[in-house]
Amino acid sequence: MPPSEAGAPAPHVLLFTGHMIDREDRAEPRFPAGEEATARAAIREAVEREQARVGAAPMRGIAGGANGGDILFHEVCRALGIPTEVYLALPREQYLAKSVAFAGDEWVDRFDRLLAERPVHLFSEAEAPPGERGGDAGYTVWQRANLWMLREALAAGGAHTTLIALWNGSKGDGPGGTEDLVRQARRRGARTVILDTNALFDLPEQGEGQPG
Repeated sequence: MPPSEAGAPAPHVLLFTGHMIDREDRAEPRFPAGEEATARAAIREAVEREQARVGAAPMRGIAGGANGGDILFHEVCRALGIPTEVYLALPREQYLAKSVAFAGDEWVDRFDRLLAERPVHLFSEAEAPPGERGGDAGYTVWQRANLWMLREALAAGGAHTTLIALWNGSKGDGPGGTEDLVRQARRRGARTVILDTNALFDLPEQGEGQPG
């Protein structure tokens, strides 16, 4: 550490994971489009609590770029002066088609603004999962990208990492899904903050939810 940084508080990383806006044909609601303001307020409150908890330590945020939770997290951090970085599982056009555009043009505009303003990291050029575990059943490029973000966040050490999850608590996501991320983050000493969407949005609790 350079002498000028001696004694400075270690930086703290906020890693976000959360539901997208529900597609129109989704059978069991997780994040109805009309609940955007509620979700934003909950995310902001969680981030502000972390700011108060870590005090003078500098912060940075890591999240994907999907409509719903991801974009709201980046926007909240922007408003609070916290720099964030966008981690994409796939190149822009493929990512848009899978995780942004179905919620409407406004979300596409907000996504593109993020990409113009923030550092962007790309996991894979193709949807076929790369690497030695590419053939594992249910282990998709999206789940691998989640674990990639977790590794990046934990580079600062678990004591300097908080995972914020806008999540209904549903099981069945498989490796790299939200439940897996929460478990792995806790095992590595990271703080976890769960924003229960069932309670936030007054939704019925669900069993084996749809992944994503």
